[in-house]
Amino acid sequence: MTLNNDPLLADYLDNQMVLIPAGDFLMGSDTARHDEKPAHLVYLDAYELDRFEVTNIQYQRFLIETGTTPPRYWDAYSYPAEQSVFPVLSVRWKDANAYCNWAGKRLPTEAEWEKACRGERGNTYPWGNYPKDNGGNVGIPAGGPHPQMWDQSWMVLRDPPSSAYPSPQAIGSFPSGISSDGIFDLVGNASEWTADHYNWDGYWHVGNTNPLVTEPAWNHVLRGSSWFMPYGITLDGHDLNRCSSRSSSHGDTRDARMGFRCARSVIH
Repeated sequence: MTLNNDPLLADYLDNQMVLIPAGDFLMGSDTARHDEKPAHLVYLDAYELDRFEVTNIQYQRFLIETGTTPPRYWDAYSYPAEQSVFPVLSVRWKDANAYCNWAGKRLPTEAEWEKACRGERGNTYPWGNYPKDNGGNVGIPAGGPHPQMWDQSWMVLRDPPSSAYPSPQAIGSFPSGISSDGIFDLVGNASEWTADHYNWDGYWHVGNTNPLVTEPAWNHVLRGSSWFMPYGITLDGHDLNRCSSRSSSHGDTRDARMGFRCARSVIH
């Protein structure tokens, strides 16, 4: 994907949303990790979801207008050079939520995120039912797992390397990983905040119509794998690339992996 860095770019990206029709889909998994169980039918009203993760050039307008603290790897309100259409990272949940509201949207629920990932066919991965190595920007440093990547990641965000380490990529850089609805980067780049709070016990006590989990207050659901896995989780396992895979973090966390995309309800 090639886009010029001009004043209209952020507005253009704001309007790149995909309509997900109302209806049922099968959420979760009976064969994966405990927090994904049980597989169950969920009904969602129609909604729209951003085709791309929110980028630096979009987020910059929000920061300037609201005075929100910039991501750790920015220079005040300036993102790194040549990264206008990279996903914004190191965003706290409350700031992601505030941005979506500022933009006239909202964070997607995790059910909405998963339905968009699965598409009409109920895929295991955005692209289908079988893993592939080029479906998204996911990796670990060359030579094996490097826990010290936690510290190195901030330098990588400021100045992406050419080879030795993984790094974020421009949105839409992995077209082979696109979902059946035309949504990019549901695998790789940013691990994405959702509106839900994380429930360790799975979906046993969660409703089946437009579900939204609202506690515990301090822990929020993340969906999708990220641009690096510092403890050696690689594409060989593909576990975090599944549409039903879940993770979580404290809402005030600033982590080099965390970004987001927005949703919007369809009003009839």
